[in-house]
Amino acid sequence: MYRKNKLWNILCVVLVVSFCIAGQVWAEYILLDIETAKKDAEAGDVGAQVEMAKIYFNGKGVPQDYTKAVYWCTKAAEQGNVLAQSFFGFMYYGGNGVPQDYKKAAYWYTKSAEQGLAFAQSFLGFMYYEGNGVPQDYTKAIYWYTKAAEQGDVLAQKNLGCMYYEGNGVPQDCTKAVYWHTKAAEQGNIFAQSFLWIMYKNGNGVPQDYTKAVYWCTKAAEQGNALAQYSLGLRYYHGNGVPQDYTKAVYWHTKAAEQGNALAQHSLGLMYEIGQGVPQDYKQAVYWHTKAAEQGDAFAQHSLGLMYYHGQGVPQDYKQAVYWNTKAAEQGNERGQIALGIFYSEGEGVTQNNKFAYVWFSLAAAQGNKNAEQFRDYEVEKLLPQQLAEAQELAAKIQYKIAHPSELRKSQASISKIEKKISSSGTGFFITRDGYVLTCHHVIKDANDIKIAVEGNIYPAKLIRSDPNNDLALLKINGFFPAIAFSSKHSAKMGQNVFTIGYPNPELQGVNAKFTKGTINSLTGVQDDLRLYQISVPVQPGNSGGALLDEKGNVLGVIVAMLDAETAFEISGSLPQNVNYAVKCIYAQAILSTIPEISNKLITPSKSKSNAVDRVKKSTVLILSYK
Repeated sequence: MYRKNKLWNILCVVLVVSFCIAGQVWAEYILLDIETAKKDAEAGDVGAQVEMAKIYFNGKGVPQDYTKAVYWCTKAAEQGNVLAQSFFGFMYYGGNGVPQDYKKAAYWYTKSAEQGLAFAQSFLGFMYYEGNGVPQDYTKAIYWYTKAAEQGDVLAQKNLGCMYYEGNGVPQDCTKAVYWHTKAAEQGNIFAQSFLWIMYKNGNGVPQDYTKAVYWCTKAAEQGNALAQYSLGLRYYHGNGVPQDYTKAVYWHTKAAEQGNALAQHSLGLMYEIGQGVPQDYKQAVYWHTKAAEQGDAFAQHSLGLMYYHGQGVPQDYKQAVYWNTKAAEQGNERGQIALGIFYSEGEGVTQNNKFAYVWFSLAAAQGNKNAEQFRDYEVEKLLPQQLAEAQELAAKIQYKIAHPSELRKSQASISKIEKKISSSGTGFFITRDGYVLTCHHVIKDANDIKIAVEGNIYPAKLIRSDPNNDLALLKINGFFPAIAFSSKHSAKMGQNVFTIGYPNPELQGVNAKFTKGTINSLTGVQDDLRLYQISVPVQPGNSGGALLDEKGNVLGVIVAMLDAETAFEISGSLPQNVNYAVKCIYAQAILSTIPEISNKLITPSKSKSNAVDRVKKSTVLILSYK
């Protein structure tokens, strides 16, 4: 035994030494390879110069050094190397090793694009589309996207399809939109696959074809698109375009539900409740109904209320039944309104009140429910004329709130009623429809927990990226929301009219969003800081993280209500009255460039001033931080 252990120990030592030697040899090999490339680069070998630029840019075998990357890239680009020219464009666009300069980025991308590099052509098309470094020109965007798309560039194909669909730079042509999206979808682009699913389902640009709709929906679902997963689950549930299969419906709904899709969560709850595709399981039904109900799904709230009423999967609890049905009823859910009417009529979970019973039956009856009409008429007999008049007036007020959900519960709400033990609060805004929110870093700095209030509902938020130097942070919540776009302009203009919407001092001023407007006073900030705009928009603590917007409702920057010039965006106190600052949106876009999947989700800038304030208000949220 001792001999075996001794031999094993010797073997281990030999292996360790061998690995150490191998590691040293590999390291020496990398260094030798870099030295060889450097000698060739210094001798004028353009390929070696490009390689040296990549080595220093990525820090491969050497300390990362953008300055040296720029040096070698310049050498290769000056010799006309197409990759170096494109690389240079990339560096100027992102401000890596050189001052950010969209015009120079466009210059070098043009050089590369004219030599036929598809990536450069695609990105140049994007720059003409956005108007970054070049005048916005949809016709030129189409030209360069087409060049790249014909070479198989997947993003160019997808973007070209979008431009034909929207009619930007070309006559609107859904057939060509489908053609180019198909090209991109066949290469695995999830956006294009989702687009084709909708087009084939609706027969837009192609003959309606449920089989092909299911095919592309499946492709998108398999790549993790939650909405496609939910839709595919519905198709299997109803047998629409596929054989009816409850098991597969459960599978795809589960996939979407686990990503936070409220519709899928409710559907999954119903399937567990009924026992379709899975063994009947009330506890699982309650679990998924709760997930959806907490996101504000009215149907799930009603279903959850019924499960509390009957004691299915949870202890019987009439008060909880009333609570969840009230949530559903206040959103206009007809069944929730009837259930609430019954609770008030019978005095179950609430104090018996015929007037309130009449109110909720009346609201359900107004939606055409015949049973509710009978219940309402039955309650009339129990009310005095004065009580009936009061009930009708109350029903009218509730109906107004249902028809204007943005005002629901906010007029009387306070920050303490929505959430307790909040350490700080601020403003944020949706930049994508699937829940990415931009705000200030100092709003969520040192927070152990972050939540976001949207239309009276509270969502747990996840920190995705943080940029303390520029006081910016990117958050994510689950769900689907209205978003606002970044301005396509490279810079605002001095004297330009701007506005913001935010939640200043919510504990004192309430949690209704506040609108303020002003102008761009300067294109630089404290001590001529190039990252900032100086603005006359009145802002206060709590406005931090809100969007600075042009008259069309496009984002020009992010409001920062508290600054310290030396540390750039560390909290130091309130700013002087009407002399405030906003971080330019290009610094926010730099954060987003580190998350490639977001670029496909950003919406197109608005070209109209119509309803700009209302649109922005719907996309502006209250950020709640906890230490």
